[in-house]
Amino acid sequence: MDEKNTGPVEGLEERPVLRNHPSVILGNLITVGAVLIFVAIIWASNGVLSLIEDPKAFVLLIILLIGLCFIFYRRWKLTTYTFGDTEITVDRNTVFKNKVHIQYSKLASVNVRRNIVNHLFGTTTLLFNVNSSINTAQAEASLTLKADEADRLREAISNRIFQREFVPEKEIKQESMVKVTNFDVILHGLFGQPTVQAVTGLLFLAYSFITVFWGNGSGVLLALLMFALTTALPWVRTILRYYNYRIYRVGDTITVESGLISNYRSSFKIKKVNAVRVREPLLARLLGKALLEAEVIGLADAEGLPLLCPLKGKRVVMDLGQNLIPEFLIDYEPRGQPKKAFVPTMAYRFILSAAIVLIGVAAYLFLKSMTLEPGDEFILKIATIADIALTVAIPFLLIVHGLLAHGHREFDMKGDVFMFVIGGYDRETDYIKFDKVQKTVVSAGIIQRRFGVARCTVSLMAASGFKDFQSGLFSEEELSKVPEEIMARIKDGRYDYRVYQ
Repeated sequence: MDEKNTGPVEGLEERPVLRNHPSVILGNLITVGAVLIFVAIIWASNGVLSLIEDPKAFVLLIILLIGLCFIFYRRWKLTTYTFGDTEITVDRNTVFKNKVHIQYSKLASVNVRRNIVNHLFGTTTLLFNVNSSINTAQAEASLTLKADEADRLREAISNRIFQREFVPEKEIKQESMVKVTNFDVILHGLFGQPTVQAVTGLLFLAYSFITVFWGNGSGVLLALLMFALTTALPWVRTILRYYNYRIYRVGDTITVESGLISNYRSSFKIKKVNAVRVREPLLARLLGKALLEAEVIGLADAEGLPLLCPLKGKRVVMDLGQNLIPEFLIDYEPRGQPKKAFVPTMAYRFILSAAIVLIGVAAYLFLKSMTLEPGDEFILKIATIADIALTVAIPFLLIVHGLLAHGHREFDMKGDVFMFVIGGYDRETDYIKFDKVQKTVVSAGIIQRRFGVARCTVSLMAASGFKDFQSGLFSEEELSKVPEEIMARIKDGRYDYRVYQ
């Protein structure tokens, strides 16, 4: 093992055991309070909130708050972090005794997060991420310290991970490799989400307006809540998350910084990147824009993948990719789906469309035969209109999606990377390392076999767990080159697992 990865952590020789800053107790109480407010809103919509007027309810509420304070204090007091010569030990001795060992050599990064509570108390939360697919939305451990102490600890641990001098003052002065304005981030929040998610939210919003102006208002609160959860809140959260965005690369280490209210900083080595994705949602594509993401083991969070570039012009995104991660974005010569793949591409969509039409017709006949109670005419009218609209719209959208998918799908392989281009309304280009693939399957369905085409599915460890990447429909001989190349690299020694440790 390298000498830099052994011995006591610099600066912690005299105090190797740390505890979270007491402000985490307040942070936990704020989180629980937000949940209680949400529950109160639900109660208010159902007429249950009047129960709180009972004095006994206030006594129970006070007892609950005191109990929560005691629980959070006990958890804070009995959770310690020991920084040894080779590993971090997190010892939780609360209701259940739990001890977690995190080796420095297995850490992918030490990320930084600063939320409102951190800013109020001058603290920083360090997130310790491991090279593993199990931490899909949170780090294996987090530690909140005073800002200066957290910076020193992160510097010392990062020196071990990246094996280079890591000085926060120098990192701050690094120029971003792409200029991302806050207006770009706002557009990213509005148009960067998948089309299905955006449409779902807009449908809930439309339903709430219909019930207000043409109905009795029943269900409007629930519809608005669903719109907020599926569309509005993700918009706002994404904008707050990536405000003040900057990215830079020093040697083989990439660092991403962003955040308006809460500040985030993530660093990772290029060798930890398993795949790179250029994503073009429908509305973004109509504007000529795209975004760049990376699959880095142990680096996913509640927002998803590490974002290498928010929504920008596609040419800007591709230029950034070639400068930032030239190991992935090579000059490819992609091949589109062959003409013989058109029928298999469309056949399954026609079959599904026919089934949807039959179900829609059956539902329409059922609605027409219903005996209604007085006052239910509006609900029946809405249900009938929705049934007709869905019966017509879904098959139409499926067929258009098939036509677009046939035109978009591409495939190529060069060097130690191969690429899949897929998508109908939303387009996605995945650049994947041969050496990072865990499993490859080349398969063909009944219709696909008759036309001599197949689909390649590769599985690898991604930022949010094991993930499958699928190609379009190409000849089996052509797609089989992917598993053949993977095996050839293992046999001739081009694959060396030590390169990625």
